[in-house]
Amino acid sequence: MKLGQRLLLFYFLVLGVVGWFVLDMVFRETQPLVRQSAEETLVDAANLLAELIGSDADQGRLVITPTLRDALDRYAHRHPQAEIWGLKKAGIDTHVYVTDPRGRVLYDSRGEDEGKDFSRWNDVHLTLQGRYGVRTTRRDPQDPTSSVMYVAAPVRSDGSLIGVVSLGKPSHSLQPFVDRAERRLTLYGMLALGGCLLLGVLLAWWLARRVGRLRGYALAVAEGGRPAPPAFRGGDEIQDLAEAVTAMRRRLEERARLEDNVSLLTHEMKSPLAAIRGAGEILAEEIHDPALQRFTDNVVHESQRLSALLDRLLAMARLEKLESLPARKRQVNIAALVEEWQRSRYSLLADKRLTLKVDDCHLQAEAETLKLALFNLLDNALRFASAETTLLVQVEGNRLSVENIGPTIPDYALSRVTDRFYSLPAQGGDKSSGLGLTMVNEIASLHGGSLALTNTGNGVRATLTLPQH
Repeated sequence: MKLGQRLLLFYFLVLGVVGWFVLDMVFRETQPLVRQSAEETLVDAANLLAELIGSDADQGRLVITPTLRDALDRYAHRHPQAEIWGLKKAGIDTHVYVTDPRGRVLYDSRGEDEGKDFSRWNDVHLTLQGRYGVRTTRRDPQDPTSSVMYVAAPVRSDGSLIGVVSLGKPSHSLQPFVDRAERRLTLYGMLALGGCLLLGVLLAWWLARRVGRLRGYALAVAEGGRPAPPAFRGGDEIQDLAEAVTAMRRRLEERARLEDNVSLLTHEMKSPLAAIRGAGEILAEEIHDPALQRFTDNVVHESQRLSALLDRLLAMARLEKLESLPARKRQVNIAALVEEWQRSRYSLLADKRLTLKVDDCHLQAEAETLKLALFNLLDNALRFASAETTLLVQVEGNRLSVENIGPTIPDYALSRVTDRFYSLPAQGGDKSSGLGLTMVNEIASLHGGSLALTNTGNGVRATLTLPQH
């Protein structure tokens, strides 16, 4: 799935969840809000009617006079023909009944309940106790749409409660307003969702187009081309990324040119150096003058140093071209590698009368690069070790350490010894190429590990730490 499609899908899912949550909450609140509004209106109407009925009281007794009865009957049969926000109201659907102080019905606008005892209904019961009286009752217990909300108000005369008037509003008269509100909310919600979806499509297209241009540029660079960097309007992150890709391309080109030049130079120099070394060795056999022999020995020695330097440069160039190690890590026998190194450095070890101490241990790593790292660590330890001492090689868990006895590293150089071409002079020896520890540090980084050099008081310990497996 493309980036634009993923962005659009994620945006639509988030928008859909939020929209559903909001609409569901509004739908659940719509009917209670309409009922609350209707209840507030009934409270006003019931109290107004209570005052009108109380004005006809006779000696502190509630009386339904013929005039009042006739007026209430006419009210119940009125046809207002009102149009309320597009909904027509053709008749009066409010139920009115009046009770005496004991809760007996004196008047019923439906003409069904006069004479009945309503003192146990909540609206009448609570009002007779001086509290706010309200109730909701279903006319048909099996039909939830038949519920009627009643709000009562006390009828008073000279401060005494002489009766109760209650107004009932059936829910079916409120339902059209609820249905219309829900339909409009649904319509507006769908329109808003559609509008947001359209904006999401435009946003996803805009982002995908910009990312696509940047992707095309990066692919062209990866294939070795030199395309012009894309220009984006506005200084956003994509513009920054395009500039970063351009800068990276230029640095990689410079690095590639440098590596190619180094590789070409080293390959071209190996043959002349071999010829110089061979000529020096032949001359050394033919010349018997001690002064001239020193010159021929110097030619052979320096040609060997240059050849070793070229080998290290080639190895370093190969390491730097690696983006990651081959996926062939295995258990490497450290003692076997140390023994192989010892055979190749026999004469140097004999000159200093050095001994080696290593346990029979293994380390999980890529074999070729670990061998190169260990050989460089041992060469460095050999170079700085004092005569007639011991080189100690240890493996503890995922850490390989090589320790020698000799001069320590000055504090100012501890943070620089792994820098390219940085080296310290060894007592009685030539200055090194400054690439050995740099290669070890590069190998540690390729493994995802680290290299640390510490002074031990009477020498130096180099520790190569590899990641746990």
